[in-house]
Amino acid sequence: MVSLMKIQDVRKKDAKGERGAALLSVLMISALLLAAGGALLLITGMSVRIAVDSTAEMQAYYGAEAGLEASLNVLRGNIAPNAAMPAGSTVNFRKAITLTQSNLPTDTSATPRLSGWLTYNYTPTGATIPDRVTLTSGYTAQTGLAYSVDVSDPDNTPVASGAPKRLLLRVTGYGPKGALKRLELIVNRSTFNFDPLATILMRGADDCSAMTFTIGDSNAKDYSGHDHAAGGTTVLPAFGATCESDRIIEDTSDTKETVITPKDQTFANSALPPWLQTADQGRAFLADQKADAISQGRYFTSFSGDSGSVASPAFTFVDGDCTLDGGAGLLIVTGNLVMNGNPSFSGIILVLGGGSVNRDGGGNGNIYGSMVVAKFGATSGDFQAPFFNTNGGGTSTMQYDSNANDNAMNTSGPRVLGVHEY
Repeated sequence: MVSLMKIQDVRKKDAKGERGAALLSVLMISALLLAAGGALLLITGMSVRIAVDSTAEMQAYYGAEAGLEASLNVLRGNIAPNAAMPAGSTVNFRKAITLTQSNLPTDTSATPRLSGWLTYNYTPTGATIPDRVTLTSGYTAQTGLAYSVDVSDPDNTPVASGAPKRLLLRVTGYGPKGALKRLELIVNRSTFNFDPLATILMRGADDCSAMTFTIGDSNAKDYSGHDHAAGGTTVLPAFGATCESDRIIEDTSDTKETVITPKDQTFANSALPPWLQTADQGRAFLADQKADAISQGRYFTSFSGDSGSVASPAFTFVDGDCTLDGGAGLLIVTGNLVMNGNPSFSGIILVLGGGSVNRDGGGNGNIYGSMVVAKFGATSGDFQAPFFNTNGGGTSTMQYDSNANDNAMNTSGPRVLGVHEY
């Protein structure tokens, strides 16, 4: 009996020592649950903020893309100048980087930014001139979309050398909550680079079989590689060849001494543009230019008439024969080119594929710019002997003109070389 009572007393003492253990356990578990819940709320809140910030950054990126597209449309001539610009204002690569021609007369920005064509309409607090083109109404620095543009010449092309061959466009996109994205791209002035080697370049056959080349027996037909452009100093040979035997044919064609010195020159294959180095590259070049012409609505399977004008040069791709009455710009003919009556043309003429040119008639007309003639098959084969023939009376001049060439290159439209963030 005594032993039993002692055991009960011990148990009572032990029970007294365990009082509050359950409460402590509950508090500890509650604290852990509270901590876990707080962490979950924190993570959820951060995720929401990150999602919101990502959306703002994406919108800023869209703003920058819109600025790039607008700038390219300006360079392509698809956007009319601001009414405050001088009458007749046009844009090219040289004007795009010239402050007085790229920007509005009232724009005091020190950076060419195409404000003569793009409407900068947001002025930050404390600024004196607008610095952004807004894409949403009621734009503020914290809401909506906008962009700004900076145009430069990465090659620092001298003014005397004409328009730059490429431009660097840097666009800043502005999104909500002060988000920024910066994109830059290099854009070529034309879909292809072309520095003429001669006023008339005859790409000879790969086996140097003799070409046909006659420049007319009238002393009223003149040929010159001296730059006709105002202030132009470049001097090219009047005729160019890729085979020495063809150069001799060009030289002996001048029976009336109407070709201005330097008369002719033979060019190595490495000196030629890539699309004249092999016939396969020539076919690839034509396919590329055909696609560009289709996109511009300037693709024809045959053509007769004027191809553009001096006031409005045009890019014309004729996938077949062409009878040219005159015009200006870039003309590519894959068949035979006929110029009846000696039409006037200002720009670049490429007769690639059929490789045949006939200047026939007794009219008067001048061609300023440059011409290339090359013959090769539409699907396979090497270069063959080209054909150039002039007959009939009348007066005419074929002369290199750097301005006409530049204007022609502009008609094919700028080509984007690459876009990236910076």
